[in-house]
This record gives sequence, C-alpha cells and structure tokens, in this order.
Amino acid sequence: MSEQDFRPRLVKKSRYEREAGINLRHVIFHKHRELEQAGAICRYGRHWMVDPERLEDFIRDGGCTEIAR
Repeated sequence: MSEQDFRPRLVKKSRYEREAGINLRHVIFHKHRELEQAGAICRYGRHWMVDPERLEDFIRDGGCTEIAR
C-alpha cells in the first residue's frame, strides 16, 4: 500500500471540521453518547477523534437532525 492510498480511520475533530466545513461542537455536546456508541467519535486525551465514515453513516441514518455550519 502506498502512502497516497493510506487514509487514517480516525482524525482530530478540528481537522475534520476544517476539511468538511461543518462545526461538530453542538452535535458532540448533545449527542456524544450516541456518537461514541456508533463508533463515530472517541476521546483521546482532551481531544475528540472522528471516524469520518461512521459519522457520515450516523448522520445519514437520522442520528442527528441539525448540524451547525
């Protein structure tokens, strides 16, 4: 596998927000338990780590109805 093919499964919340153009602060504050159970986010020290694929699946499945921009 080349370095270009490697896509990390978990990224920092701030990096994901910057790349996706959405703010997850509201969603994490209100839905962090459900997001953790779905495997979409996890705590690493004082940082939230995001699994982009699982987060997008969680949103598509109706896990949250409102995301701030």
